[in-house]
Amino acid sequence: MINSFDTLVPAPAAAYCQQLHQTYSFAFQLARSRRSRLGDFRVWTDGRTQITVNADLNPWRFLITYVHEVAHAHVNKHNRRPTAPHGPAWQLAFQQLMQPLLTDAVFFHVVLEPLRQYLQKPAATTYGNATLTLALRQLDTASDRSAAAASMTLADMAEGTVFTLNKKKYVRGTLRRTRVVCKELASGKSYTVVAHAWVELA
Repeated sequence: MINSFDTLVPAPAAAYCQQLHQTYSFAFQLARSRRSRLGDFRVWTDGRTQITVNADLNPWRFLITYVHEVAHAHVNKHNRRPTAPHGPAWQLAFQQLMQPLLTDAVFFHVVLEPLRQYLQKPAATTYGNATLTLALRQLDTASDRSAAAASMTLADMAEGTVFTLNKKKYVRGTLRRTRVVCKELASGKSYTVVAHAWVELA
């Protein structure tokens, strides 16, 4: 369990993140690096809620991911009827929760402008916004950048490209809404993979 955000997000945002944690009363945990997601929000059968965020994210990407998941907690708390996971209710909540953070004190200018553009109509992942993704990568450490250089999302990859996921090689196929049909080379079997999954070029 995490009780302090001081070392996870930019310093000026730490108190706000703690405030959100207290307001929405969710369990918060760091997660190991996950290729398919940066964070997640869960509601257990007894009504308890949990947010996890990947521990290997730079502070600015961590902050955006954290608030993204808190927006899900907001929708869960205030909407009794089921809503689309990243529909209008979530988009509005995300925009409102991010608003206090859109300052030069929290984000460098190189990130702030593309972030503002992304938030005009936020999507399920920031990876679909190439400008914002590149800006956030500029803030990664040198080792992070070298590891990410051979990585990209399936959505940004051309059909027919060979890539590696979980130590297996696949060929990128066609996009079907939010998933991509991919063929595993060794078995010849086809699978669907979420379009925003991070994969490595083979």
